[in-house]
Amino acid sequence: MDTGIPDLASPDDAPNDFVFEPTVTIQAIGRTDKSTSSSDRANILEAEVLRSIEEQYYSEDLFDAGDYELQKLNGNYELDKVDALRKSLRGQLEVVTRKLSEVILQNRAAYTEELKRVTEIENGLAVTVETSRKARRATEICHGNFAAQELKLLQLHSRGQRCSAFFHALMTIKSLRRTISEVENLLEEGNFAEAIELTLSCRVTAKALRQYNCVSQIYDRLQEGLVDVESKLDIALNQLCQEFDPKVYVKVYHAYQLLDKNQTAVDQLHMHFVTRIHNESFGIVLRCVEQSSHRKVPLESLLRKPYQELCHFIAPEHLVVTLLTLCKALWEVMKTYRAIVQWHLDLASQRKGAENPGAVTDTSAPDRDLVEVYVLHKLESGPSRLWSDMEQKVRSLLTQSDAASHLKYDGFGHLLAVLKRFTLVGKEFGAANSVALMDAVRQQASRFFSAYHKTKLEELHFFVDNESWEVCPLKNRFTCFDLWEFRFLKPRAGTENSMNSLRTQTGFFSSLTGQESPFDDVLHNEERSEDVLLDVGEGDKTLSDSDDDVMEELKQEHIDETGERRTFDSVRQRRSSAFKSIALGGPVVTNSTLSVLRLFGRYLFFMSMLETNAPEVVNALSQLFDYYFYTVFSLFSTDIHEYFEAMVISKRLTLATKRIHENLISTQSDHVEMGAEGRIRIPAPHISPRINLSDSSNLFSLPERMAAMESLAFLASQLDSLQPILERALPPQRRVFLQQFYTQSVALVPDVRPPVYWCVVYRSINYDTALTTMTEMQWDIKHLASHHSEYVDHLLKELEHFNRSLKELSKIATVTKDVSDTLWTLVVWLTNRTFVEGFSGAKKCSNEGRALMQLDYQQFIMNAEKLTLLR
Repeated sequence: MDTGIPDLASPDDAPNDFVFEPTVTIQAIGRTDKSTSSSDRANILEAEVLRSIEEQYYSEDLFDAGDYELQKLNGNYELDKVDALRKSLRGQLEVVTRKLSEVILQNRAAYTEELKRVTEIENGLAVTVETSRKARRATEICHGNFAAQELKLLQLHSRGQRCSAFFHALMTIKSLRRTISEVENLLEEGNFAEAIELTLSCRVTAKALRQYNCVSQIYDRLQEGLVDVESKLDIALNQLCQEFDPKVYVKVYHAYQLLDKNQTAVDQLHMHFVTRIHNESFGIVLRCVEQSSHRKVPLESLLRKPYQELCHFIAPEHLVVTLLTLCKALWEVMKTYRAIVQWHLDLASQRKGAENPGAVTDTSAPDRDLVEVYVLHKLESGPSRLWSDMEQKVRSLLTQSDAASHLKYDGFGHLLAVLKRFTLVGKEFGAANSVALMDAVRQQASRFFSAYHKTKLEELHFFVDNESWEVCPLKNRFTCFDLWEFRFLKPRAGTENSMNSLRTQTGFFSSLTGQESPFDDVLHNEERSEDVLLDVGEGDKTLSDSDDDVMEELKQEHIDETGERRTFDSVRQRRSSAFKSIALGGPVVTNSTLSVLRLFGRYLFFMSMLETNAPEVVNALSQLFDYYFYTVFSLFSTDIHEYFEAMVISKRLTLATKRIHENLISTQSDHVEMGAEGRIRIPAPHISPRINLSDSSNLFSLPERMAAMESLAFLASQLDSLQPILERALPPQRRVFLQQFYTQSVALVPDVRPPVYWCVVYRSINYDTALTTMTEMQWDIKHLASHHSEYVDHLLKELEHFNRSLKELSKIATVTKDVSDTLWTLVVWLTNRTFVEGFSGAKKCSNEGRALMQLDYQQFIMNAEKLTLLR
């Protein structure tokens, strides 16, 4: 029987004995009966011969000795030289041969032993070959008896295994189909992580059975299921951007982690926030445009317009509400984003605290940590991008329409308050400076303030032209900070912190919870009341401060002055109230002064809301004061004779009024306008027709002069108290203008007093009669007079009459000490001038005449000191 195994040689064919006996023939070298000395010499000679053999003969590579020796001859084949070389080589060969024979004789025993071992191995191999032959014969006999039965059993076993595997595959397919419905249910319940884990495990199982067509279809459905899971995860992520829920976010984030798409998730998160910002902004603006009664564009057309173009249709009355609603919506976006960032920060802290250096960590943990670091870094850098989008939406709302320029002062103040609060929130959210937004706000504010300032100057001009120059009955110790317009300065308490310092110290995001927002109290309407008027009636305790009410007050004042209707019950009641106010220590303030103070407060509030416009506001504030300063001077110092102008009006006052006239006053128009050089021009002021500056019955309108002059002094004192606030608001390089304003305008108010009161003193006392009498007197008398001259009695009578007039006037209008001192200073100055001119006009004068002059002057001084406290 052929078994396929090659036949081996029969043991009979092998030799019975395998013995190898090596035969070594060793040629004797030299004679052995030589003496020891001859043997030593022979060894030395052999050693020298061996040393003379060149190294090439010891090389293991192939070496052609003949060719090598021929090359050494180099073509010189002389017989003697060749024979000598031959003998040398033969001698070397003999020495090498003897050495080799000696080595062989020395190792003969080892060689014999090795040869015997090899012979034993050959004998063992022959026995093994025989054993193998016998085993083959036995195998052939067994194969013939059992082969058929074994093959049948193996076939049945293999069939059973295939059936079992097929049954297992069927059960797996059934489980896969059931898993698909389970995954859908888990997705409906929001268990994204379990759905993904189940899908991934089933996908691995289905991939192993893809040889079945039905399993291939299931695998494709599982793959589509993963895509559906990602889609629903994206929807859930979008909903979390609308309203953050930590429990839902844990599930969503863990699901993305199973999909190994955390980096994609954070990018999708930012995209959803950007989309929310756009949708919120567009929806808010669209709703406000729909509410506008001026809208003429159909709703369908508005829905197709971009956000920037939609902002064109915002009405001025809806601008502040729209901005406030938009800022509140953006606050919710920022709050949600901050909540997500805080969740990741807490997660990082928990993992850092749970680290165990001795524990065995997962090999995938380093990669997961790197992903977490990437996600946290991306989230922490996201606020700047989101803030840029939010800033752009607010900026478009301001710049794409002209609604801001049509707002009233209160409305624009609310607009600035909302924007300032928004920038503070943005700075805390993304540490951004909002340069682009603030630049847009600055431009809008500049346009609004220019128009507003022009309107207020027109109102002030109208007010001044119809001013009755009567004192308002204010309480004692009244200051500008008691007015409602200066309310924003009270929380500062002398500090340099902003009006929101208390809130920003703790942070909006940490201090506000629930539905609260930083914009809830921005438009908080405080009660516009101020307890500044003296108690002359319940209805007069508060003063109106809105723009519309100011114009009403101006009109009512004008009507009162023309006699058609009166604001107070009577002029007597008003003057009585003012008299009581001043008697109690109240300041001398007119209606126009109070209006200017209110404008100061509004301008300062505007400046506090937008510090970048501070130089423009300070310049406008200086124009208000300069115009009032110029008004008081020009209305009440026009009747000074040219001869006295240089004496009464100081040089710096002349320069100041000239500067104001050239830079601010217009002589060609009755309305406030912008000049060709870009400067604002105000019409020259006029005195009210009701006031007669030539009426001697009230000392040439001394009450009106006092009201105007002392109210100007009070206005200057209030500006002095506001100087630190103005300096802090201005940048250092612009403070030079403020210093010039205080030096060249505010500091000159005391110089205005002499010109204003000059006419009262000059026209109330008849100096000319005394001067004429003095020029007619004979001063060259020869005897000493015992009595003073008559002109002295005349001057004293005039002074007594002036003093009585002042006292009579003091019953209805309080003459303050400053006014009294100024009046009597001018009286003394004019009287002394009369004495000097009268004495200097004497053509002849004797010593007795000079003694009479001294007597007259001493008599005058002695009696005049009884009338005044001046010395």
